[in-house]
Amino acid sequence: MKQISLFLLVNILLPSGTLSQDYPLQSALLGIKGGVNFSTANAENIDNLDFRTDFYVGLAVEALITEKFGFQVETFYSRQGFEYEELINVGKGIVKIDYIQVPILAKAYLIEGFNIQGGLQLGFKVNEDVDIPLESNISLDPNTIRDFDFQLASGIEYKFKNGFFVQARYSYGLSEIIDNSEIHNSLLSTGIGFMFY
Repeated sequence: MKQISLFLLVNILLPSGTLSQDYPLQSALLGIKGGVNFSTANAENIDNLDFRTDFYVGLAVEALITEKFGFQVETFYSRQGFEYEELINVGKGIVKIDYIQVPILAKAYLIEGFNIQGGLQLGFKVNEDVDIPLESNISLDPNTIRDFDFQLASGIEYKFKNGFFVQARYSYGLSEIIDNSEIHNSLLSTGIGFMFY
């Protein structure tokens, strides 16, 4: 975490005056972002999984090496989890897991404003809440949910000249949510933000 914080600080303090003034995105930029999560899980032993809809909010730092390529590092609070219907009529189960997510992404502009992103995402669990019907055939102890989730992330974004941007992203957890469970996070998110020039 200290290395990530240092990287963010260095990028924020990079002097934009040393870079080309003809291309305002070729600099270090700090931004805010937020949006909607559509989270679920991929699992071999749980049927009828459904999406849980919630929100995320946080900060982003963009640092371009060239006019079209650079990196983006973010830190945001993300409410995730999944829902599922029991095979028999005993109600719906809900698993809520909140993370501090830290994506470290390569970023490439294909045309002015439009870019693609891809890289790693580190998820640090900050809270969990499991609501399972008493008659459920699934045993899930909140205390067994892992504190860390290692993910791959990719997405698309369009940034307007005034600094506002819209984006969509998908991330998949390579780590199991619970040891030996074959349950992995799967998250689709959409959102908006603003980069300060």
